[in-house]
Amino acid sequence: MATNIDRESELDQFLLDRRVEQFLYEEAALLDQREQKEWLSLLDKDIEYKAPLRITREHVNDSFSRSSYYFDEDYGSLEARVQRFESEYAWSERPPSRTRRFVTNVRTSERDDGTVEAKSYLLLYYGQGDSESYTFLAGRREDVLHPDSNTFTIAKRHVFLDHAVPKIDKISVFL
Repeated sequence: MATNIDRESELDQFLLDRRVEQFLYEEAALLDQREQKEWLSLLDKDIEYKAPLRITREHVNDSFSRSSYYFDEDYGSLEARVQRFESEYAWSERPPSRTRRFVTNVRTSERDDGTVEAKSYLLLYYGQGDSESYTFLAGRREDVLHPDSNTFTIAKRHVFLDHAVPKIDKISVFL
């Protein structure tokens, strides 16, 4: 028989899961709508934003580099990218890309320091211009979120792409 403490704990976990899911869905919508300035407001000023290269080894399925990255950014570099996207010098985004982010399998846990660990899967559709070609990128994300009143800010995001060699010329969009 479940006790009230067990039910409260389950309810607290359910509510946390739901809040984090909604936060991640809203973040995806901002990025798909190309509202990068608003997206920046979801980031901590000391954010760590990385995507390590996958290392392919025989009999090892999930190995990633500790020193080589598709991107390794902080708030300043992310802010500079957003500013460049809005300028005439964002050649990789001419014409602008069309994206659709699908965030699934969200799992959360509260950490001892008050932050929230959020793990999720991401599927990104990426197309550009009138081209018939498009790309899908798939991977998992590991985030550390700071609670901020009724929402969160992203303190850390590590993206682990499923692809050893992504079929995309450049990763100019945010994951």
